[in-house]
Amino acid sequence: MDPDGLGRLVAELRSVGADAHSVEVKSAAGKLPKSLTETLSAFSNSAGGTLILGLDEATGFRPAPGFDAVRAREALARACADDIHPPIRTEIEILPFEGAHVVVAKVPEISPLSKPAYVRGRGEYQGSFVRGGDGDRKLSDYEVGLLHANRGQPRDDREPVSGASAADLDDEAVARLLRRMRQRQPRAFRPVPDEVALRRLGVLVAAGPGTDRMVPSLAGLLTLGVYPQEFFPQLNVTFVVLPSDQAGMVPEGGPRFIDNRSLNGPVPWIVSDAIDAIVRNMRVEGTVRGVGREDAYEYPVEALREAIVNAIMHRDYSPPSRGAQVQVEMYPSRLVVRNPGGLFGPVAETELGMEGVTSSRNPVLSALLQEVQLPDSDRVICENRGTGIPTMLQQLRRSGTASVKFSNAISHFTVTFTHAERNVVAGQAQGPGESHPGRGLTGRPAEIMMLFAGHPELTASDVAQATGLSRAMTQRHLARLVEEGRLIPTAPPSSRNRAYRLPPVAGVPS
Repeated sequence: MDPDGLGRLVAELRSVGADAHSVEVKSAAGKLPKSLTETLSAFSNSAGGTLILGLDEATGFRPAPGFDAVRAREALARACADDIHPPIRTEIEILPFEGAHVVVAKVPEISPLSKPAYVRGRGEYQGSFVRGGDGDRKLSDYEVGLLHANRGQPRDDREPVSGASAADLDDEAVARLLRRMRQRQPRAFRPVPDEVALRRLGVLVAAGPGTDRMVPSLAGLLTLGVYPQEFFPQLNVTFVVLPSDQAGMVPEGGPRFIDNRSLNGPVPWIVSDAIDAIVRNMRVEGTVRGVGREDAYEYPVEALREAIVNAIMHRDYSPPSRGAQVQVEMYPSRLVVRNPGGLFGPVAETELGMEGVTSSRNPVLSALLQEVQLPDSDRVICENRGTGIPTMLQQLRRSGTASVKFSNAISHFTVTFTHAERNVVAGQAQGPGESHPGRGLTGRPAEIMMLFAGHPELTASDVAQATGLSRAMTQRHLARLVEEGRLIPTAPPSSRNRAYRLPPVAGVPS
C-alpha cells in the first residue's frame, strides 16, 4: 500500500467513525494488544484484511502518541510467524502518515485446506476467530467442524438411514427414475435388477459394516422418499412473509406473519411447493415495452427456483446441522434464501456467477437431483453443471426487476433478491401530491429512508439488519443522509444509544 492509498483508507474510516469489516486499526502504543492475534486469525479465516498499527480510533484515527513503528513491525512479524498456525505470510510496511509513521500489513485469506487458522496458545476450538461486523468473533465448535470437513469430501449424503427401508421410498418416483436411467445409460442400468441399479445410484446403501441389509441413503430418502421428515423433521424448507422490512418489528395491531408455512416431503415436492408459495405472495407488475404492456412477477420465478434448489443441494447435512432448515423469508423490499453451511471447497464468493465454477458438498444428492424430475413435469430439478447461479443472474438481467446479492459465512450462505424499484414505487404510491422519505433517492439510500416511514426511530443496527448491509456501509449511508438533512441523530456519535429519526414536518408538532 502506498501513502496515498493509506490516506484514502483512513479518510473512509473517519467518515464512518469506526473500523470496517476488512480493516482493523490498533494504537499499539507501548506493546501489541492481546487481541491482535485474534484479528490475525479472523482475517486469515475470512476474506483477508488490512491491519494498521499506530492510529488511535478514540481520537479520530490520529497518530498514537508513543508509538514505535520499528518495534511494532518486529513484534507483528513475530506474532505472524510464531503465534498463529499456520503461520501468516505477509509483507509488513512502515508508512508515513500525518507527520508520524504507522505499520500496515495486508493479511491474506488462507487456503480452505489449511483452515482454521488459530492462536497457537489457545488451540483450534478456543483460538479460531472470524470477522463479524468490525470485530472478531470466536468460531463455534460447529464452524470449526465445517472447516475440517471442507478439507476433504463429506460423505453425509451417503450415510445410511438405519431406521428406514426401501418401503419408505416412493414406488412411482423410483420407477420413473429407473426408466430414465435405463434409457440414458443402458449399459450400466438396463441389464441389472432394480436393487442393483439403486445401489449404483447411491439411493440404497448397506445399513452398516458387515451387513447385506440395504437401506436408503440420506440423499436417496430426501430425493425419493415418501415423507423424509418422518426421520429428519427439520430437513425441509420454511417460508415466511413478513409485514415489515425488519424482522420482529410488527405494525401496531398487525400480524407477525402474512404467510407462514413449513414445506415438507421429498425435494421435488418441496421445490415445487416453495415456488407456488412465493408466487402466491408476489406482486405482478406491468412494464410498457413499445406499444404494449408486459406483466411480470417482481422477482423472476426461474431465478428463485435456482436459488432454492442450490440451497437444498449444497447445504450442510452433517449431524450437527440437521436441526436447521433452509429458510425463505419474504420482506416488503427483499426476498432472502438462507441455507446451513457456507460455500464448499475452493469456490470463492467473488467467483460466483462464472460459468463452470462449482463444487459439490453433497455429490450423491447432486447427481440424483440432475436425474429426478419435478412433479407433473419432464423437467429435471437441476443440471449440476455449475450453471445455477449464471442462470439466476441471466434471468435477473432479462427481467430488469430485481438484483441479487450473495453473502457467504462459514455456517450459512445467503442469497438476497432486492426489487430494483420497489422502495421508490412504494413511496410514490401515497399519492401524487404527498411526500415520502425516499423521494429523490434510489438504491440503498431510498431503501434506508423507506424504513423510517413505518418506524419513528431506528438505530444503525436496526438498519443493518433490515438491509443486509455491513455496519460500516450502514454508518456511511446514515452519515450522508444526516448531512443532507434527511435524518436527525438522537445522540452524539460516541453514544451507544445513538439512533436516527425523520426531521419534523413543517407545521406538525414533533
